[in-house]
Amino acid sequence: MTALRPIAAATQALIASLLVLPSAWAQETPQRIEITGSSIKRIDAETALPVQVITRQDIERSGAINTEQLLQSVSALSSNQSQTASSAAGATTGSISSISLRGLGSLRTLVLLNGRRIAPYGIGFTGDSVSVDVNSIPIAAIERVEVLKDGASAVYGSDAIAGVVNFILRRDVSGAELSVDYGDTSGGGAAVTRLSGLVGVGDLARDRYNAMFMLSYQKEGALFGRDRSFAASGINIDAGNDTTSGNTFPANVFILTGDQAGKTRNPAVGTCPPPYSLVDPLNNPTTRCRFDPSPLVSLLPKAERMSLFANLKVALTNELEGFVEASYTQNSARTVIQPVPLSDQFALPSNNILFNQAPYNGNFPNDPARFGALAGQPTGLNPGVSAIVMSPTDKYYPTAYLQSVVGAGNPLPYIAVRYRSAVTGDRDNTDFSEAPRLTAGVRGTLAGWDFDGAFLHTQSRVRNHVNGGYPANSKVLALLNSGNVNFWGPNDAATVAALQATGFTGDAIKVTSTLDGVNVRGSRDLFALPGGAAAVAVGGEVRREKLFFDPNPTIQSGDISGYGGNYFVTDRKRTVESFFSEFNLPFIKGLEANAAVRSDHYQGVGTSTVPKLSVRWQPSREWLMRGSVGNGFRAPSLQDLYLPNTVGVTGNGVSDPLRCPTTASTTDCTTQFQILNGGNATLKPEKSKNVTLGIVLEPVSGSSIGVDLWYVHIKNEINNGIPVTTILGDLAKYGSLVRRGPVDRNFPGIPGPIVSIDQTNINVGAEKITGLDIDAKANWSAGSLGKFTFSFTGTYLLRDDQQNLDGSWTGVISSANTNTSGAIIGYKHFASISLRRGAWDLTLGQHYQGTYVDQPSTITGDTPKVSPYETYDFSASYTGIKDMRLRFGMRNLFNKAPPYTNASSGQFQAGYDVQYGDPRGRFAYAGLTYQFR
Repeated sequence: MTALRPIAAATQALIASLLVLPSAWAQETPQRIEITGSSIKRIDAETALPVQVITRQDIERSGAINTEQLLQSVSALSSNQSQTASSAAGATTGSISSISLRGLGSLRTLVLLNGRRIAPYGIGFTGDSVSVDVNSIPIAAIERVEVLKDGASAVYGSDAIAGVVNFILRRDVSGAELSVDYGDTSGGGAAVTRLSGLVGVGDLARDRYNAMFMLSYQKEGALFGRDRSFAASGINIDAGNDTTSGNTFPANVFILTGDQAGKTRNPAVGTCPPPYSLVDPLNNPTTRCRFDPSPLVSLLPKAERMSLFANLKVALTNELEGFVEASYTQNSARTVIQPVPLSDQFALPSNNILFNQAPYNGNFPNDPARFGALAGQPTGLNPGVSAIVMSPTDKYYPTAYLQSVVGAGNPLPYIAVRYRSAVTGDRDNTDFSEAPRLTAGVRGTLAGWDFDGAFLHTQSRVRNHVNGGYPANSKVLALLNSGNVNFWGPNDAATVAALQATGFTGDAIKVTSTLDGVNVRGSRDLFALPGGAAAVAVGGEVRREKLFFDPNPTIQSGDISGYGGNYFVTDRKRTVESFFSEFNLPFIKGLEANAAVRSDHYQGVGTSTVPKLSVRWQPSREWLMRGSVGNGFRAPSLQDLYLPNTVGVTGNGVSDPLRCPTTASTTDCTTQFQILNGGNATLKPEKSKNVTLGIVLEPVSGSSIGVDLWYVHIKNEINNGIPVTTILGDLAKYGSLVRRGPVDRNFPGIPGPIVSIDQTNINVGAEKITGLDIDAKANWSAGSLGKFTFSFTGTYLLRDDQQNLDGSWTGVISSANTNTSGAIIGYKHFASISLRRGAWDLTLGQHYQGTYVDQPSTITGDTPKVSPYETYDFSASYTGIKDMRLRFGMRNLFNKAPPYTNASSGQFQAGYDVQYGDPRGRFAYAGLTYQFR
């Protein structure tokens, strides 16, 4: 709590200053916003539901380069169970950037565009056909963002358990505007260039129409681990953490026969030349080499983003308006990581053509000329792996070195080679995404009803294109097992050409996610009550969800080395039918209640009806109380249910607790294990309960402080399996999820090696989470100095308990999420103070994320605390030149590096957590906007 004392002191000072009611403060009317979270048309300064608004001015002051970065200022958003674009390094995420309210995941956070749904990305991570890529919404097009920090299943549907993020785009524009922005980091890399143009014609009242067109283009430079000292190595001696790999060039050898069987050695030990090997001070430096991928990994991808938006409004009559909204976005993100590892440590899918062939089936090749009496006999390696086995008679067998290992006069051993495929190059792929969207409808007043009806077509098309560096196992392993490849030095030109010719290029995965729907809603006053008019809203929606997940046939076979397993076709669709109603009842002046109920029928899942009740009581202008209670549910997604089961691998640095202490083998220690992923057609919907209770004080107009206590309880949670580290950390509970091979003949007293770990989707346990949100604003005049604006939003977790398989509960506040990376942070806030003086607008902002307990170190098992992460931003704008706005600033003003974390699972980057910290460091930017009137 020591780190929170300055924050607590600042908050106390703010409250005290608000209560003093200084006469210097301007008596201003607070901003009036249309409510997100209600279907009844009304405007109010403070509502019964907590809504945070990020205005266009806030966006310009933030200096954010994209929508992902903009949302860092929302304290209710958590890194836990979210994805960033950099998560694509070594994972099949499609470079999605998703958002997670309350740390409950992007699957439970509903993202809207102008109040309507967006097609899900479809490839966020295994089993995810729900999450939206927020970077498909260009920051230049956003007018404001409304964040409803309360469950909204009764209003919007099943995927709003955690809340709603509603992006409102710019509209009602007259004239034209051209903007150009450029930014770069002080450490080099990750430069950004953005161009945008906007034009609006027509006046709805005068011309009976208004049309707006906007075009935006953005280019972002790449950033690699080698570009930042904190991310340049996976070895941290002080932390006892090592995420290096035993697959190297020059290659390590695993001895299969003789007295030295089961041991790993390297002919290059002592030198271990870079870049594909090194002498590792933490991991057996005297016997073998290791490979550190960290310098070669993309921290941020090279990206290009293009967007076109248009909307048209036409006055059909004095009371009816037709509208059309159309958009098209196209993004690309290129990720590069280290060359593939090729060895017996990596599993082949059971449908791969090599699976049952020697040596990949665990036996020596049936080649008596090379392997003598052992030909066709067991090697001691796991079956179904990409093994490389050598005989002492092979051309490049390291005879002299291995003779020194086994001793003069002793027979030379057969060996397995653990190789880093430097010849085939770095893994290089580009994620391309397209998002067309069309909305057309009519809104207005008819027979006393305010109504809105529209057709929506929204689609997301994503394809992962392999540029190079991914050899086909069926081609490359035959060469590597020929005995004619030098794993410890240069190869001749013909061999190099043959190895490079084994590479796969082209589209690996294509995903099309489509949502078509028709929705109608209307509201009207019913009758008078002492506090005002009672109002009702009703509405209905029918939508068709389609998902076509289309992997290349070569990917389906699992034949592409280094791609993370195999994937199969998912071609599913379903219809969702919904009906909702809402009532607003102002019983007396200052006291009103709102009740809503929604029924959703998901084809193939069933029907769920959920209610919600909220109350707002404002006895005087200076303060109000508000509260809500509601039920929610989340239907299993198409991928949750129907994703075919496939084989993948864990992240680096995972160990088998039953074998590693005895064998000390790289097969069992700080390695990767095969995992079984996929859907489960028997999944049940999640059920939830949301409760919020808050108070808002407004002692002076334009200045307020609100505190909301909230509680969420989710049952039947749908998870992508139990986290691997959880399973291996308690095999007494979760051992049934681990499949092992036969007992190793070299270690007969312990269980056989891990073959796979079950990670298929499952309804497991529950979660209870409670927290406080603080939202404060203040405006005051300082005379000739100018006008000050202060803003503070913070979230403090009081409780986050997750239920285990045995029914017990574990508190996880301020801890690392060992399944998805990210952290369950106990405290987070964003504060800013702005000065407006004449044509100048100056802002200083502070981002703060609290400490949390790290993942275990791979060597020592320690779980230290990760340091708090505190950065400052500065921005300035000048409007003293007619029709022009100049802006400049710096994000991370003091160049603060992300805090060190072991981050040993779920990512390839080292030294920091990609969901928690920003690797750019200090980022300076400047921009210009010119308006044509």
